[in-house]
Amino acid sequence: MVVVSGFGDDLMTPRGQRTQHLIEALGVEWEVELIAMPAQGHRGGGGTSGRSLARRFASWGVQQALFDRWEPWARKRFSRWLPGADAAVLIVAPWSLAAIAAPRLRAAGIPYVIDAGDPWTVGMADLERTLAVRRGLRAEKPIWGAAAGAILTTPQQASRMEAKYPDLPIMARPNGYELPADAIAPAERPASDPGVLRLVHLGVIYAARLDIMPLLVNLRDSGRWETIRFDQFGADPEGMLADAPAGIEVHNHAAIPWPEVVARTAEFDLAVVLGNELGELLPSKAIQYLTLPIPRIAVTDTERDDALTDFAGDHTAWLAVAPGDPEAARLIADHVAHAWTTAELEPPQADSWPAVATDLATFVDRCVSATPREGR
Repeated sequence: MVVVSGFGDDLMTPRGQRTQHLIEALGVEWEVELIAMPAQGHRGGGGTSGRSLARRFASWGVQQALFDRWEPWARKRFSRWLPGADAAVLIVAPWSLAAIAAPRLRAAGIPYVIDAGDPWTVGMADLERTLAVRRGLRAEKPIWGAAAGAILTTPQQASRMEAKYPDLPIMARPNGYELPADAIAPAERPASDPGVLRLVHLGVIYAARLDIMPLLVNLRDSGRWETIRFDQFGADPEGMLADAPAGIEVHNHAAIPWPEVVARTAEFDLAVVLGNELGELLPSKAIQYLTLPIPRIAVTDTERDDALTDFAGDHTAWLAVAPGDPEAARLIADHVAHAWTTAELEPPQADSWPAVATDLATFVDRCVSATPREGR
């Protein structure tokens, strides 16, 4: 079996982690070959400062015309590719690799399953119709149409795909959590100041996430606490935490390794996950938050069909709350005051990477076996 995954060798990315765990599970029954981009093929290329106007314009043109910035590498790698496998898995994003590799697999009669963090453009009518999007719409339809199966991360995504491809076998399974081998025991919780609510967020904050500030103001104005403290471990490139009003303390920190995160959890009352503007997407960090020995809150739009709300409702020690909910302060105060047991805070085995990877591999095997390559 061949696995095509652009970030497959990069364990610092969710797609890379997913790739390596899936390969390990597939390796029980299959001989697996991984095709991934070299590290320099997907890192770097940051800001535009210091670049000439002509180069910035050329970069903008590429963004408008190409599937994504990895398409040139994909065309060089797959344009003359003659796959010799019995089956394949295409792990995306980036989508350009699948867009170019899938036709080669179809031509060779090789069944393939797509494992997608997001279904690219299918069903998203509100996308700006740039040349890149129009090319994506044309390319994506035959990719899904010929697939032996599809793996998505949320039921919301699966519903969107089922409406377009009712005969396509679909599995919804997000990433698993990783238990660090060098875990550090959490420190003893100090006596907390009842006048301070201590929140922590781990990872980069993007504009694609919901804004946390309205909730912090909501909590401050409730009068339940004198100070709302928000510790951010990771970058805030859009400045979403800048200019915090009086009564709200924002403390920015560099990202730290997960074992250190676990060791420092006694400093905080709650761990915060920010939902996406697009509710069908589940923030991947929500899974890893299951390993934290403190309760968690999901800040998201609870009134919509929302993947993070559903995730919080399916797991203990979680609370989903909308930023503007007038009951938010009471709900959060009750969540903090609850005497959570060690058992309630422990991550469920069903969400661990070994369990998730086994489920994924079983689904892949079932899909490609149902549509075998001629002469397999």
